[in-house]
Amino acid sequence: MFDTHYDLLTLAFMAQNEKIDITHLLTPLNKKNISGVIGNLYFMSEEEMKQELKYPNKIDVLKMFKQAKQALEQYNLDCNILYSIEGCDYIKDIDELEKLKKAGLNSIILVWNNKSKYGSGIRSNEGLTEEGKHFVQKAIDLKLGIDLSHANEPTFNDIINIIKENQKQGKQVICYASHSNIKTLQNNPRNLNDHQLQKLKEVGGYLGLVSYPSFITDKTNINQIKQEYINHIIYATKQLDINHIMLSSDNMDFIHEFDTNCEIDKPVYKYENMKEEIYQDLEKHFTKEDINKIMKTNAETLYQELTKSHQ
Repeated sequence: MFDTHYDLLTLAFMAQNEKIDITHLLTPLNKKNISGVIGNLYFMSEEEMKQELKYPNKIDVLKMFKQAKQALEQYNLDCNILYSIEGCDYIKDIDELEKLKKAGLNSIILVWNNKSKYGSGIRSNEGLTEEGKHFVQKAIDLKLGIDLSHANEPTFNDIINIIKENQKQGKQVICYASHSNIKTLQNNPRNLNDHQLQKLKEVGGYLGLVSYPSFITDKTNINQIKQEYINHIIYATKQLDINHIMLSSDNMDFIHEFDTNCEIDKPVYKYENMKEEIYQDLEKHFTKEDINKIMKTNAETLYQELTKSHQ
């Protein structure tokens, strides 16, 4: 399985600062189990970062990215890794974005849930700012992946429009929503409605579906939740196509290593069992070839596209 969203760089950064060995948390990341991962360094509002993350008072994204990437590389993980920043609020400008690309950045999630100088997440109704439009264009010029998860609908639509303009000019733009589900099936503000799914399809984008209950259903029985998760995947394959559907964990279990009192939502599949359990659930509805696409090869195609510009 290829995991399209895991805050791996955040984990590495926090572990280095706290001098905690995280080998036990990284064990599942091997080519027989999790063959690849999009690892994020994520940023929220200042207040939320103080509460949840032990980030320094003065945020230096480039410095933190380099430090986190170096810390993670010391574990010599046996899997493919794409490096992403989730929430670009603290990236100073397009010059710093270019430096981040040179340092190994592969992709960006422009906004988290809040409004920022670039655009807005689900806690606001505004779209891209002028600065945000220039920032997205620079990311496209740098051949960075554009991850649309967390964007509210106006920001989502504004980004899609920029992508379409670039595609009309013959540019290849790699875009996806790494950890978003189906709003028609579960009215979570982070899920995508049919209109957004259609726009994602129009630009050749990918969709990664996450197995947190709040994204899936209001049901509480674990077997029913798992079935509803599969229903999200089935729906997604009909709205896009089988070659553009992926899976993500958004695994946050590591937070307990730093704050035992932190209460977090838990995905319906445990990370170490995710591959085999999801496979078993998909077997009832898909061929082996299609399961392999959903769980691995579609994301591997994305990986190859996003690593070309660093070769």
